[in-house]
Amino acid sequence: MDETMRILKMIEDGTITAEQGAELMAALNADVPAQQTAIVKTSYDKKMFRIIVDSTNGDKVNVQFPVSAIKKILKVTGKLPIPEQDLQGVDLPAMMDAISECLEDEIDGDFVNVQAADGTTVRVFVDK
Repeated sequence: MDETMRILKMIEDGTITAEQGAELMAALNADVPAQQTAIVKTSYDKKMFRIIVDSTNGDKVNVQFPVSAIKKILKVTGKLPIPEQDLQGVDLPAMMDAISECLEDEIDGDFVNVQAADGTTVRVFVDK
């Protein structure tokens, strides 16, 4: 398991916070020579990608990463760094595709805003 996957697993397990994970990923990338990194930082890449889940059984998820980190996470894992059980009833593959497209198109604001029948809410968005 490479370092990125270890960091994502620690976030999923609750060992570290999303912010700590973002810092670790940034530190990993700092060790890579500039000519080996393909991602060019834009003002959009520095914005914050946020996921807020409020389930009816009391679970609350609040994840935030820089857009550049989420792009890398999606590229490596194909999924977001949150436990999938918090997204019951959500079509995850369709959501991941939609989020990837929105990030490519540098969309600001809400990508996903779900009000499930059981009262669970999911909000995925980019802001400052």
